Amino acid sequence: MDVPLNLVRPLGPCEIYSSIRHALGFYKCVVNTCRYSIPLASLGGQSVRDVLETAVANVVLVIPSLSVGIVGEHTNKPHFVQRPSIDLEHHIEFLEKPNTDPAARDMSLLRMLEDQHDRCFPDTERRPPWKLTVVVWGAISEPSSLVLDAMLAVHHSIADGRSTRLFHVHLLNELSHPSPRPSQLSGRILDTAGVRGLLPPQEELVKFTLSWKFMLQTLWRELGPAWFRKDQHGAPWTGKTITREPCRTRLRLVTVPTVGVGHVLAACRAKQTTLTPLLHALVLASLAKHIPGEKAQAFRSSTPIDLRRFIEAGPQTSGGTGSFGDFVTVQSHYFDAPALTAMREGPLEAEIWRVAADLRRSMKEHLDRVPHDDIMGLLGYVSDWQQFWMSKVGKQRQDTWEVSNIGSMPGGHERSEEATVGWKIQRSIMSQGATVAGAVIGISVAGVTGGELNISLGWQEGIVETEIVDDLAEDLQRWLDRLGRGQNLGDWQ
Repeated sequence: MDVPLNLVRPLGPCEIYSSIRHALGFYKCVVNTCRYSIPLASLGGQSVRDVLETAVANVVLVIPSLSVGIVGEHTNKPHFVQRPSIDLEHHIEFLEKPNTDPAARDMSLLRMLEDQHDRCFPDTERRPPWKLTVVVWGAISEPSSLVLDAMLAVHHSIADGRSTRLFHVHLLNELSHPSPRPSQLSGRILDTAGVRGLLPPQEELVKFTLSWKFMLQTLWRELGPAWFRKDQHGAPWTGKTITREPCRTRLRLVTVPTVGVGHVLAACRAKQTTLTPLLHALVLASLAKHIPGEKAQAFRSSTPIDLRRFIEAGPQTSGGTGSFGDFVTVQSHYFDAPALTAMREGPLEAEIWRVAADLRRSMKEHLDRVPHDDIMGLLGYVSDWQQFWMSKVGKQRQDTWEVSNIGSMPGGHERSEEATVGWKIQRSIMSQGATVAGAVIGISVAGVTGGELNISLGWQEGIVETEIVDDLAEDLQRWLDRLGRGQNLGDWQ
């Protein structure tokens, strides 16, 4: 006999935006994979499975989003429901893989991530839509240190990229300073009936203000007759038209080693920019080279923006910085034909840094206006989300690429007295899979304080030629390697 549903609250517009994408198979999950290391002696004779399950259970009890399901996901009025309990058997999976060389290990990990990104969460009404896959490299019985990758996959309606970082911060803290096994955990069943405190949607926490001019311009752009609302810019190159099939994820990985991260960031500071605008400029340069001018006269990119800084302090939010949920908006960037020509023909290094500095100024100006006249303030005007997404099939995408940077997270390297004996996070890889109606290429950035920086490139198979993304990954790796060695970017090779 089914337990009566315990409705918590309706999903807000930004959350519905993602819930219907999941229901349609347009976007399955966001994943943050952290590599943990621990000397086996520090486990005190316990199995790594028991230690991790206890830690995860304690994390779930303090993050309300991890114990709610979604009822009515296919509808325009879905609700979060509090689950009375969750079975960790459905949410934590342990895999053991041979401890091969780093390149082979990363290749194996990327294939696992591609598979995870292509899986929808089952039965979201009864199972909170998240999963932690723990990949142990090498036999657990080996006598030295243990290295494992913890892949957190989560439904975008309950968490954004920075929320995945928050999960791993909580998990590292539980592993480093373990709490007792919670009384709510019996076997693998965790009693979550008493969990409270799910945050309101961002539309209630962030004070969006809209001018009539902005509203009318945006609605006209979205709803006006196509023949009468020609884009004031040339149409950007955005790969093949939107299609639901095949919806298979492909991923590539670019890594900046620990010794190089400081040099890359110092180069950005010297050129009055930061990492995110630099990456936009590097992607622009690479794609302008590898996609000929007769095919691409313009590009458009986007940058997700974390809205937590705009959440006012309250009893649940503490100012928003530690809030777990979906709190995001986006800024678009347009690159016209002269910009592409300059990258193809001009002095490459100077042009890249010029674009990066200009983008930095543009981002700062945009951030100064948020949350006034922000597109997220208009999501509530969409009445039929399924029709909204399905109407995009067969049309062109809006963006060529997206750069999503969740920043650096503490990895335990700061605790010098525990540096050799405690749990540490060596690296973080944020990834996004095939996005049916999103940017052609999703570029996700994550780092660990005192550790390496990782950049994943994700795309839907068939939307863009694999060779173009491979060339982009190679260009990014080469340029960032040069900056990481304190060199200039150089010219085309």
